[in-house]
Amino acid sequence: MGALVMGRTRPVALLVALALAVLVACGDLTAPPASPDGVAHLQVVAHHDDDLLFMNPDVRDAVRSGHRLMTVFLTAGEAEEADANGYSATRQAGARAAYARMAGVPDEWDGSVLPLADGRTAERYSLKARPLVSLVFLNLPEDADSRAEGGRGALRRLWEDRRGWYAVDTLLPTGGQVSEPSRYTGNGLIRVLAKLMADFRPTVLRAQDDDPDPEYPYWQPWHDHPDHVMSARFAEAAARVYQQSPDRPRLTVIGYRDYNVESSPVNLPPGEQDDKIGHFAAYQRHDKLANGPGAYDRWPRRMYYRWSRGTSWVGRDADGRLHAFAARGAQLLGWRRAGDGWEATEPDRAGGPLAAGLAVGAGRGGLTVCGRRLDNGELTCRDDRGWTALGSPDPGGRRVGTPAVAAHRDGRLAVFVRDEGGGISRAEQDADGDWGPWSRLGGSDVRDGLSAVPGPDGAPEVYASTTKAVVHWTSKGWDAAFPAVPPAGPPVAVGGPDATTVVVPVAETGEIARTTRSGGSWSAPVRGPGPGGAGDPAAVSAAGRVAVVGRDAGGGVTTDATGSWAGIGGAVLDQPAAAVDGDGRVVALFVGADGRLHSATQTAPGGPFAPWRATD
Repeated sequence: MGALVMGRTRPVALLVALALAVLVACGDLTAPPASPDGVAHLQVVAHHDDDLLFMNPDVRDAVRSGHRLMTVFLTAGEAEEADANGYSATRQAGARAAYARMAGVPDEWDGSVLPLADGRTAERYSLKARPLVSLVFLNLPEDADSRAEGGRGALRRLWEDRRGWYAVDTLLPTGGQVSEPSRYTGNGLIRVLAKLMADFRPTVLRAQDDDPDPEYPYWQPWHDHPDHVMSARFAEAAARVYQQSPDRPRLTVIGYRDYNVESSPVNLPPGEQDDKIGHFAAYQRHDKLANGPGAYDRWPRRMYYRWSRGTSWVGRDADGRLHAFAARGAQLLGWRRAGDGWEATEPDRAGGPLAAGLAVGAGRGGLTVCGRRLDNGELTCRDDRGWTALGSPDPGGRRVGTPAVAAHRDGRLAVFVRDEGGGISRAEQDADGDWGPWSRLGGSDVRDGLSAVPGPDGAPEVYASTTKAVVHWTSKGWDAAFPAVPPAGPPVAVGGPDATTVVVPVAETGEIARTTRSGGSWSAPVRGPGPGGAGDPAAVSAAGRVAVVGRDAGGGVTTDATGSWAGIGGAVLDQPAAAVDGDGRVVALFVGADGRLHSATQTAPGGPFAPWRATD
């Protein structure tokens, strides 16, 4: 992050469209030795600690995976320091120290000049004991530096100017690899990043938050540090250019929330908090401004995705066959179960880019997949008849969330979303399968990530988390009797009309709590050990009990499906899902860093899991 200055920035116009038709030449200037499976992790961040504060423990797991990894720092992070070049050099040293600690090797690096597009250069450092790990420093002026050409806000002006009228020079950190500054326009920065991607060939791109939730009151009008927002927009613009070539590997883009995570509950288990704080401490020893209580203690205890994949992207059709889905830009990727394996279906275009969080429901129109459009904030669903636009409870609203779906007893579907007011809104199908208007259920402080299941009366009901509790609406309205649990993330409701169990990750503790409704009343929450890692757990009802699948502290999958927590391997990119197949067996799934669907299935109900299988 940049220097912690919590004042408001001057309002600037938002760029609502980007037009760039630039193809970059291919070379091999940035690629270290290749990983055997072609997996490569790329992080693009604004400042030297943004990845450590907001993307960990994901970056740590990527460092330890043995795959190629490169982190690109856009700015010099100099803020308003008198010795800008000297301070930037200390921040670079902090980043190198933290990555060496994450890798578990000495803090020793090979530095070099990295040639970039259009004759520009940058500093590159490769970890001696782990040469697949590299850091690249572009050293553009930080937002708070009034000495940059045009004054403060250099990265913002680069983003807003597409005619090349504004240009800015890079800094030269003390003792660095580069002796001459490079000059950048906005389009030039996109070309540089796209060329880096073309050479490095990432399969995963981690970026910051390109459109922060406006609920966060600081740094208006961006609601976050402007450099965070611009770094994400530049990274995503470059990724669009990079993906224009059909020979590029499948790219998964993951966005991370930044400053506003401090407004959400602590969602990392204690062990993960300690590990993350330890890595950040290696950085802090070099950065005199990144110290003290407050936000620097709150941020490392959390990690939130901007648009979480969630755990409801798997469903079962009328024939009992499982289907899984993933959003990649405007494409909906799909897989269907074939024996104990999976086969990929033809990608389907949704009409616009989709958020990662998808919801699957079985209704009159067959298996239905619903998602949120990132370009217009509207909800859209696809069933056997094709895509249907549901509009939005708040057209143009930036706070409208990702959907949850459940069916009425007669097969009509209902879709629920967090709305602009922080409550929940619902849209339902009529008897002909057409979608009706949005109606508001009410509520406030609802976090994104809802769970919906049929209730005792056969009508869908929905569960959500706030910063303080899990809340519940039935077809009759608000359920004030639902027991309060301090949530660390979204609840997962499993079961149906006869019995429902709600599984909730518990804030700060790493535990999970289970609450069951039987005979019309709810049991008191029962807490127990959680999976141990980041991300939200999935839950299913199988073999007469509720089984939970989650991510462990090593980035693998763990489950209590056999009666107690047991690791079943794998390497989760963000978080796993779970389903029950037609034979009553639990199936654990995740989308990997290779862009493929990975699954492991119980050999029998309640039994151990077979080895992981991957499907393109």
